[in-house]
Amino acid sequence: MSEPNFSTSGHGIHLFHGLASTCSKKVRLCLYEKGIPFESHMLDLQKFEQHRPEYLAINPNGVVPALLHEGRPVVESSIIIEYLDDCFPQNPLKPQDPYERYQMRLWIKYSDEVAYKAVYAPTWQKLRGRASAGLDSEKLRETLSRIPTKERRDRWEKMAQGGFTEDELRDAVDKMQGCLNQVESNLAERKWLGGSTYSLADIAMVPFIDRIMNLRPDFMPDGTYPRLKEWYEHMRERPAFQKAFQFKDDPRAAELPNL
Repeated sequence: MSEPNFSTSGHGIHLFHGLASTCSKKVRLCLYEKGIPFESHMLDLQKFEQHRPEYLAINPNGVVPALLHEGRPVVESSIIIEYLDDCFPQNPLKPQDPYERYQMRLWIKYSDEVAYKAVYAPTWQKLRGRASAGLDSEKLRETLSRIPTKERRDRWEKMAQGGFTEDELRDAVDKMQGCLNQVESNLAERKWLGGSTYSLADIAMVPFIDRIMNLRPDFMPDGTYPRLKEWYEHMRERPAFQKAFQFKDDPRAAELPNL
C-alpha cells in the first residue's frame, strides 16, 4: 500500500480525510455541492496515519477531516462546512430566512452532540479487530502513546481489549433510533431538515443517517420512516452525494477498506 501524501505545495484547498469517516463524508459532500476543487490527502485511520507527525502539525487533535486553505488549517467538520460556505459564495448552503438558518444550526449541533455519539460505538465495535491487528503489547503501547488526546487513546485501548460493553451498545441503539425518529418528525411539514431549502443541516446529518441504515437495516422495515426514506432518496439523487460517499478521486481510495 502506498504512503499517505502530506505534500501541500501550491494554493487552494487541501483535504485530509478518511474514506469511510462520517465526518469526512460531510465535508466532501459540502465541497462537491459547492463545486470547490480540492486536492485529496487520504489517510488510513486503522493504520493510525492520522497520528503521524506530518498530520499532527496540521491538526494536533489527530482526527479527520482537516483542511488547509491557502496554507492555513481549518479543523472540526461542522465548522469546516460553515467556513466553506462563508468563503465560497457559489451555490450557497445557508437559508436566507433567519429562522431557517437557526433551524439549520440546531441540526448541525444535533449532528455533533447526538448523531455522532449514536454511531461511534457500533462503528468502532465493527472495527475492533483492526485496533490491535498485528501488534504485540509493547507495540500497542507505543502506538497508543502517539494518540494525542486521552479520549481517543482510551477508545483505541478499549477496542484492543475487547470493545464496548453490552450496556454501551444498548445505549447506542437507543440513540440511533432516536435520530431516526427525530428526522422523521422534523420532515412532517418540510422537504429539507432546515426548512424550505437544501442546506448544511442536510449535509451535516445525512452521513449519520446513512451509517445507521448500514449498521442496522432492521430498524427500517417496509412502511417505517416514510418521510426519512423520501428525504434520503432525495439526497442520494444529488450528483454530489455519490461523489462524496463513493469517493474515488484519490489513488489510495481503491486501496483502503470501506465500512
